[in-house]
Amino acid sequence: MILQRVLRSARPERYAGSLERLTRLTQRRQWTLPLRQSRGFSSESDAAAAENKEPPSQPSEHSASDAVAQPPSIVQRVPFRELVLPCIPLYRRPLFPGIVAPILVQDSAACEAFLAMKDGGNRFAGLFLHKSAGQGRQQGGGEAPGGITALPADGLLRGAPDPDQLFKVGVIGELLRMAPRPKGLELTYMCHHRIRATGVARREALLFLHTEPVQEEKVEQTTSIRAYSLAVVETLRELLSAGSLYKEQLELLLESVDVNNPYHLADLGACLASTADAAALQEILEEPRLEERLSKTLGLLKSELETIRVQRKISRQIEENVSNAQRKFFLNEQLKYIRKELGLEKDERESVKSKLLARLEQKQVPKQAASVIDEEMQKLSALDPASSEYNVTRNYLDWLTIIPWGVYSQDNLDIQNVRAVLDEDHYGMDDVKKRIQEFIAIGKLKGTVEGKILLLSGPPGVGKTTIGKSIARALGRKCYRFSVGGMSDVAEIKGHRRTYVGAMPGKFIQALKVAQTQNPLILIDEIDKLGRGWQGDPSSALLEALDPEQNNAFLDHYLDVPVDLSKTLFICTANVIDSIPSPLLDRMENISLPGYILEEKVAIARRHLVPQARKAAGLTARQLVIREGALRALARDYCREAGVRSLQKQIERICRKVALQIVNQDIGQMVVNSESLPELVGKPPYASELAYRRMPSGVARGLAWTPLGGAVLYVESIDTGHQGSGGAFTGGPRLHTTGQIGSVMKESSDIALSFARRFLQAKDPANRFFERAYIHMHVPEGATPKDGPSAGCTMVTSLLSLALNRPVPSDLAMTGEMTLTGRILPVGGIREKVVAAKRAGLKRVLLPQQNIRDWEELPDYIRRGLEVSFVSSYDDVYRIAFASAGAGASAGASGPADANADDARETTAVA
Repeated sequence: MILQRVLRSARPERYAGSLERLTRLTQRRQWTLPLRQSRGFSSESDAAAAENKEPPSQPSEHSASDAVAQPPSIVQRVPFRELVLPCIPLYRRPLFPGIVAPILVQDSAACEAFLAMKDGGNRFAGLFLHKSAGQGRQQGGGEAPGGITALPADGLLRGAPDPDQLFKVGVIGELLRMAPRPKGLELTYMCHHRIRATGVARREALLFLHTEPVQEEKVEQTTSIRAYSLAVVETLRELLSAGSLYKEQLELLLESVDVNNPYHLADLGACLASTADAAALQEILEEPRLEERLSKTLGLLKSELETIRVQRKISRQIEENVSNAQRKFFLNEQLKYIRKELGLEKDERESVKSKLLARLEQKQVPKQAASVIDEEMQKLSALDPASSEYNVTRNYLDWLTIIPWGVYSQDNLDIQNVRAVLDEDHYGMDDVKKRIQEFIAIGKLKGTVEGKILLLSGPPGVGKTTIGKSIARALGRKCYRFSVGGMSDVAEIKGHRRTYVGAMPGKFIQALKVAQTQNPLILIDEIDKLGRGWQGDPSSALLEALDPEQNNAFLDHYLDVPVDLSKTLFICTANVIDSIPSPLLDRMENISLPGYILEEKVAIARRHLVPQARKAAGLTARQLVIREGALRALARDYCREAGVRSLQKQIERICRKVALQIVNQDIGQMVVNSESLPELVGKPPYASELAYRRMPSGVARGLAWTPLGGAVLYVESIDTGHQGSGGAFTGGPRLHTTGQIGSVMKESSDIALSFARRFLQAKDPANRFFERAYIHMHVPEGATPKDGPSAGCTMVTSLLSLALNRPVPSDLAMTGEMTLTGRILPVGGIREKVVAAKRAGLKRVLLPQQNIRDWEELPDYIRRGLEVSFVSSYDDVYRIAFASAGAGASAGASGPADANADDARETTAVA
C-alpha cells in the first residue's frame, strides 16, 4: 500500500532495520555472482505456484513487529487463467502486484452486489485505472476547498464505470477484508498478477469484464538487467536514507515482494514513486519487456530522489531563516531588557515623548496649544505602541510640536538693499519696484512687515513669481511656494479632519513646517485659476488666511488649534484679476506688471537670459557671442508676446545649434548677428505688426488690452452696395458686424453708426452716404474673442473714413469709449496699450482726457518717442484724424487721400 502519511517526527534509528534488511538482500549471491544460463525469472511463475500450493499459515522468521505489518494470510488460490471479473475503477494511480489497497464503494447497488459475491465465495475483482486519473476530474463533479478540483477516491461512487474510459491492463485483486463505513463499504484488496481486459461480459450493478492473465516471458539474467536492478536497489536505499517518508511503505512491501526477482523489483520501485504521474505508472504496468520496465522505474525513482533532495534543501533553508530570525529577535529583546535595566534605554513611548518635548524647548507655545499637547502626551503614555490609535496620536503630536511656535526670523528692512536685490534680479519695472519699496518702508516704520497681501498680476512670462522670490531674498525670509491652479479640494488649504486615513494639515501649516519660522513669505501662484468641486470652494477657504483681521487665529482642520499667520507675508500671482472672486480680491493689493517693450526685452536678454542659456548649454562667453542686433531682431520679429518666455526659448535654441556646430566642426567661436538668425531659428514669423503700410479708406487702428498684454486692433468697414427689392434703396443705413465680437462691442458698433450718421450730417450736409449705404464692419482675427467698450471711437473713425473716402494717418492709433453724444470716456489698460503701440512702431496715440493720470505714471522710457493727444469729445478725434489738405473732399472723390500728407495737425499733444 502506498501510504500518504509523512512520518515527520521519525528518527533515523526507527527505520534503520529496514535499511539493514534491504542492504542484506542486495548482498546475496544472486546479485553478486553470475547465474547459470538455465535459470530465468518470471512473475507468473509465482502466481502459478500460488495456484498449486497453499500459502503458509505460520508467520515467517521475521520479528514480531514485522509480523504485525504483514497483510492477512491468503485463504484462496489465486487463479492464473481467463476469468470474468467485476471491474473496480482506480482514479488516482494504478496498482501493482503485491500491493494492499483500500477501495471505497458508495453506490448502494454495488454494495449489495459485493456482499452477494462475498457470500457466494467470489473474492476476486479486476482493478483498472480510469483514463481521467491525474487530470483533476471527479466522478461526483465536486470541488475541493480553494476552487481546486479534487481527485475522487478509488471505487464506485455512482453506477458501473464506462468500459471505454478504462485502461485495458490492470491487476487482479483478492478481497481480504470488508468493513462498513458511513458512506458505504470499504473493501481491502491484495493485488496479484497483471490481467488484460478483452471485452465486456455483462453490465449490472457492476461492470463484469472478460480478463486474461498477462503472460510474461522468462528472461535470462543479462548484464543490462543486473545493472538496472542494482541501480534500482541503490536508488531505493538513497530514498530510504533521505527521509522517513518511505519507511512504512517499504516495510509493508518487503513482506509481499521478492526483491531478488527483477519483475517484483520493478513493481516495487514504481510503487514507491509517490510523485509520479498516473500515465507514467500505467506505462510501467503495461510494459511487457523487463529491461524497459526497469529503465522506466529507475527514471521515476531518480526523479523522486531529486524531488526529495530539493524539498530537503528548501526545508533546510526555511529552518535556517526562521532560526536566524528567532535568534535575532530573542537577542534584541534581551538587549532591550538589559539596556533598560542599566538605564541606557527608555521605553518606546518615553523616548518618543522625550523627542517631542525636546522640540518645544526653544519655542513659545501658546496656552491653548500647550494644553492640547499636554493632553495628547498623557493619552500617548496610556496607549499600546501596537495599536492604531497610538500612531494617530503620535502623528498629531509630531505636527503640533514641529510648528515653529514663536520663532521669527529677523527682517532686513534696508530700503537700499531691497532696491539693489530687485535691480539685480529684474530689469525695468520701476513702478513695481517703487511700490514694493513703499510697502517695505511702511514695515520699517512699524517695525514689522505685515498686514498687507500683495497681488502681482500680469501676462505670463513677465516675472511675477521671481519678483516674489526676490522680495523674500531681500527681506531675508524663507520662501514657500505652492500653486493653487486647478485646486478644487478645500482640504488643501484648511487640512483634513483627523478621522480620515492619511490626514494631513493644509498648505499653510506645511509652509511653517518647511520654513521653521512663523513669519515666512508664502507665494501663492495662479490664484486666478482656482477650481471649485464637490470637496468645497478653496477660494472661500483662503479668505480666512488672507484676511489681516482674521489670520492671527487661523484654524486648521487637522491641528484644530489656532495658529498665528499675521506675521506671514502673502504674495499672490495672477494673469487676470477678473476671475478672482470679489471677496478674495478685496483683501489684496494689486500691483500690475505690464508686458515688456523692445528695449526692456533686449536688456533682459543681455543681462539674464543669454548668460543662463549659455551656462545651461555648457558654452563660455568666448565660444558664443550674440550681438545686440540679433537680440533686437529676436524680440522684434520672433517674440512679440508681453513676457520673455518665448525669447528665452529662442535663445536656448540658438545655444543648442551653436553647441552642435562647435562639437561637429570644432569651431572656437560663434558670433550670432541679425543676418545669421534665419539660419539658426528660421524665418521670422512676424514681419511687421502693422497690417497696412498705407491705410485705406474705411480702416482705423485701435488699441486693445488682452490677458497676454496689449495689442493693435484694426476696424475695417466697406460699403457692400446692397439694395432693397426692385433695386430701390432701403431708406436707411444698414450695419453688419463680424469678427467674434461680444455684446459690448456690438452695442459700440450701433452707437458708432448712429453717431457717425448724425456727425456727418452736421459736418457735410451734402454727403448722403449713410442714407443709402449697407455697411459691413469687420474686426480681424475672427477666431479670437473680443469685447469691451474701448473701440467706440475707432469704429466711428472707420465709418467716417469710409463715408468721406479719406484714409486715417498710418502712424495713428486710438482708444476710448464713445457715447451717443460724442463724449470720450476713460478706459483701462493704458500701459499695455501704449506698450503695444510702441512695440508696433507707431508715433501718435489718442487717449481719453481722463486717462492723463495713467499716462503720467508711465516710466519715461515708455513715453519716450510717442506723441500722445488727449481727447474729451469726438470733435478732437476728428480734427486729428482727418485734418489734411483734402479735408473738404466728399464721398464722391475718386480715391483716398495720401496718408503721408497729414503733416499739418492741430493736437493737444503731451510729449
